[in-house]
Amino acid sequence: MIQLSEDHSDISVIGVGAHRACYIHPNDPQKCIKIIYNPSEIALKEIKRELSYYRHLNTYLKDWRGISRFYGVVQTNLGNGYVYDRIMDFDGQSSKTLGDYYKNGELSDQELSLLIEKLKKYLWDNLIVTMALKPHNILCHRVSQTEIFPVVCDNIGFAQRVPLVLYWPWFCHQKQKRLFQRFDRYMEKYLANLKNPQ
Repeated sequence: MIQLSEDHSDISVIGVGAHRACYIHPNDPQKCIKIIYNPSEIALKEIKRELSYYRHLNTYLKDWRGISRFYGVVQTNLGNGYVYDRIMDFDGQSSKTLGDYYKNGELSDQELSLLIEKLKKYLWDNLIVTMALKPHNILCHRVSQTEIFPVVCDNIGFAQRVPLVLYWPWFCHQKQKRLFQRFDRYMEKYLANLKNPQ
């Protein structure tokens, strides 16, 4: 059984969301383990939806650059642990989020906009949908000193009961268009708040 800290301020914890905490895998630093620490009905539905969608992706996806791959479930002292790729930069550091880069100013607005367009193209070309795109669930993977590739690390999948998006590209693209429109509207407000904090 894998032992993990209950303290979310521990150095092994690399992210904490509303329902899950993300740890560096103690036996494989190239991977991470997500734990449900707030086992609400919503959290359990989310993980069920996500794992179902990963099973679908495994049937066809060849290019995993823009999504954190899922490897299975392990037992930990904190319950089931869900193992994913840990997205790390070329220098061995954990990749920062898109939100981090908007806040720290390391990349220009133009560079960040190009990253968003690169992500949209990746999702479109590979027929991938997510529940939502937010700056905190998009990692900026520094592949080299000069190349960055955006990676979605959370909220994979969709909530429709009739999964038309799985079988017809047209339906998938329609859903993606709505997803991108919502993301663009969200980013307008997000950037306005960064420039003029209330």
